[in-house]
Amino acid sequence: MRIIQSLKRNGEVTAMTGDGVNDSPALKAADIGVAMGITGTDVAKDVADMILLDDSFTTIAYAIKEGRRVYRNIQKVIQFLLVGNIAEITTLFVATLFNWDAPLLAVRILWVNLATATLPALALGVDPASRNIMKHKPVKSGTLFEKDLVWRVITQGIFVALMTLIAFFIGLATGNQVVGQTMAFSVLALSQMLRAFNQHSNTDPIWKIATGMNIWLIISFLISAFFMGIILFVPAIQKIFYVTSLSAGQWIVVIALAMSSIAQVEVVKGFKKVRNNLVRNRDSLIED
Repeated sequence: MRIIQSLKRNGEVTAMTGDGVNDSPALKAADIGVAMGITGTDVAKDVADMILLDDSFTTIAYAIKEGRRVYRNIQKVIQFLLVGNIAEITTLFVATLFNWDAPLLAVRILWVNLATATLPALALGVDPASRNIMKHKPVKSGTLFEKDLVWRVITQGIFVALMTLIAFFIGLATGNQVVGQTMAFSVLALSQMLRAFNQHSNTDPIWKIATGMNIWLIISFLISAFFMGIILFVPAIQKIFYVTSLSAGQWIVVIALAMSSIAQVEVVKGFKKVRNNLVRNRDSLIED
């Protein structure tokens, strides 16, 4: 009990394993109490948060790893979906605020949410665990929306909205309103599809696959790209979504703006990694 209380005063997350009656107070005091399912007493099982059926400590490690994987994947899906929603809301809000023509129509927003967001989000939900996931600090319950998560969602959403508006005005300058709306729609959808690959990790760069290959994410990207291609290149479907064909130069602009959303995330990751290294070096110098 004294060990658990001391750890909790220092802000640590504590777990306690036990099987006897005398373990019950410590099992209840810990953030999570783990009772033995085979040799454990009824009292220990009653006060514990979790019962270990095979009495193997290795099973606890596996459970922690799987729990962290599920927790991180939920955060990935939330971040991925909210960034897209904030980008859409910000784009329309700014256009309405300055009395501009609408860069996005309702049918296009619906399509982005259904086609280019749903499949990658489902794929992110089954992302494998990071190789370093057991080195992560434990988190207390009720902290799904961490401060860094909220900051990433807001900054990324605003950046995608900015790229969408830039595409809209370039389209207006090089064509007409329909061209501008088509370019804005294309940038928003393509940014959503590409950003799914950024969500593997909020620390490691996109080219370093720390979580392993997620084949479902690649499949979801290909399916979304296929349906987007039908909308943007088949004349009969173009009329339904009120889009038009783009020139080669306009497509270069669309791809560049969409890719910039990936670059923005990677630059932030790089700065964060440098900052963390500087903090660790400073702390080590202080300790020395």
